Amino acid sequence: MISADIIFLKDHEKSSALADDCKESCDKYGISATMVPGISPVNLSYYEMKYPIKPLPESRAWDYEKQRQPMLQNKKSCFMNHILFWKRVIASGKPRVFLEHDALALRPLDKMEFDEVLVLNMDSAFRHNKNLWKKHKESYVYKNQKPEVRPLESSLRYWKNNVFNGGYCVPGTASYAVTPKGAQRLWDSVWKNGWDQSDFFINTKNVNIEYVDPDVFGFNGVNLQTSKGF
Repeated sequence: MISADIIFLKDHEKSSALADDCKESCDKYGISATMVPGISPVNLSYYEMKYPIKPLPESRAWDYEKQRQPMLQNKKSCFMNHILFWKRVIASGKPRVFLEHDALALRPLDKMEFDEVLVLNMDSAFRHNKNLWKKHKESYVYKNQKPEVRPLESSLRYWKNNVFNGGYCVPGTASYAVTPKGAQRLWDSVWKNGWDQSDFFINTKNVNIEYVDPDVFGFNGVNLQTSKGF
């Protein structure tokens, strides 16, 4: 069975409370989950020295860094949590699930065959973001019947003018599984191409992405949007 990491902000009361709810929902459905304190602007500088990542040219991260935009530290902290997660998956040699604090398990995490990345909340993620839902609803297959794994395809595509242009993007990174093979590809790409906002970086030009239908995870209330500040 695949285990999960629940990433939360240790000194953020609401994030910690949501993570507790996430853990409780995982326990309810027999999903083994570990609470992992995440990186925030408070401790980002330590990880920047340890992992001196550069922005992908002509990306959103490139804009953040070159223009010193206010959200830079938050977005970079968010991305750094994924880097450390991929590193743990590579070291373990086993697939693992990344969960943001506001994810909620909806059903057991059945054994599923997938190649590199598996989105576990496809429909919930589109519906949870009103802008995504308005622009991209009905652009992907979702039957909500017998569990199936499908290749990621929707009208949500990477639009910046760089090596990822045209790739299918994940609708957020609140809950996804990754194999060691997928984690290695993502890790290597960081050092080869540079970093970008996490839900831009994880795209089909970068890694093979599939999604499960029906969703395994949904959301617990309104998004705290800690990647935009807190």
